Amino acid sequence: MRSSTASSERAARAGSLPRLCRLLLPSALGLLAGCSTTSLDASVKKLFEPKRTPQQYMILAVSDSDADVRRQSVGKIAKSKQNDEEWAIKGYTAIALLESNSQTRCVAIRALVQTREPNAAQTCLKIVNFKDQPPQEVREPDALVMGEAVLGLATLSENDMPADKKDAVRAALLDRLAADADVHVRVAAARGLGFYPTDEVVKTLIAGLRDEHFAVVHEVESALVRLTGVTHDCNTLEWEAWYEANRAQLFAKAGQVPESRRPKYTNRWEKAGYNTRQYAEWLWPGPKKTN
Repeated sequence: MRSSTASSERAARAGSLPRLCRLLLPSALGLLAGCSTTSLDASVKKLFEPKRTPQQYMILAVSDSDADVRRQSVGKIAKSKQNDEEWAIKGYTAIALLESNSQTRCVAIRALVQTREPNAAQTCLKIVNFKDQPPQEVREPDALVMGEAVLGLATLSENDMPADKKDAVRAALLDRLAADADVHVRVAAARGLGFYPTDEVVKTLIAGLRDEHFAVVHEVESALVRLTGVTHDCNTLEWEAWYEANRAQLFAKAGQVPESRRPKYTNRWEKAGYNTRQYAEWLWPGPKKTN
C-alpha cells in the first residue's frame, strides 16, 4: 500500500514539472527579450573570458582596435599590484603622449600621476606644452586631455614635484590660468598654483578672481588662502588693496587658516549636529538678524 502511494506521489511530481516549466518559460523569455543582443554577448563574453595578466592588458592597451578595450585595459593595469612597475610606467607614458582616444589618454595620465614617479611631471608638462614638442612625439591634446594633464601637475605639485621641474610647472600653470579657454583647465591650474609662493603667482591669482566662472574664482580664492593664510571672500578689490599693503610680507601668515574658513566641526558627531542645526534653521528661520 505504501509502495503504491509513493509511486503515485512520484508520478504527480513528475507530471507537475512540465506544468512548472510552462509557467516559468514565459518569464524567462521575457527576461531574455529585455536584454539586447549586445548586452547578452558582452555578459557571455565576460563570463567565459580568461583572466589576463597586467602585461597582457598592456598589450591590449597599445594594440587593440577598440578604444573602449584600450581604455579598460589601462584601468585594469592601474588597479593591479604591478601598477608602478617600470614597464607599466613606460606604457602609461606612451599612451598619454600618443593615444588617439581622449578618454584612454586621460586614464593613462591619471595612472601615471598616481605612481608619483618623476617621469609623471615631465609627461604632463610635455602635453601642456605640446606646441614646443615634435608632433610625432606628442599628439595635440583636446580640452579633456589638457585638463587631465594640468590636474596631474596640480596633484604632483602638492608633495611630489621634482625640484628641477618646479619652475617649468609654475610657468605652465600661470599660462593656463591666464589664457586657457576651458574652465576645467583654469580650475586645475588655480589649484596647482596654490603650492607656489611667489609674488607673480599671487598677482596672477588675484587677477583670476575676475574670471567669469565662479568655479575658477572659488579655486583661486582657495589657492590664495593656502599661500597667504588670509581670505577676502573672493573680493578682487580687497585682495588688490591687501597685496599693495603687504607686498613685502605676502606669506607671513602662510599655513594659517582664517577663522571664517575653519570647519564648524571636528568629527562626524559634531558634523551631524551641525547639519541638524542648519536644517532646523532652514525649516524654522525665526526672526531676521539685524546688524
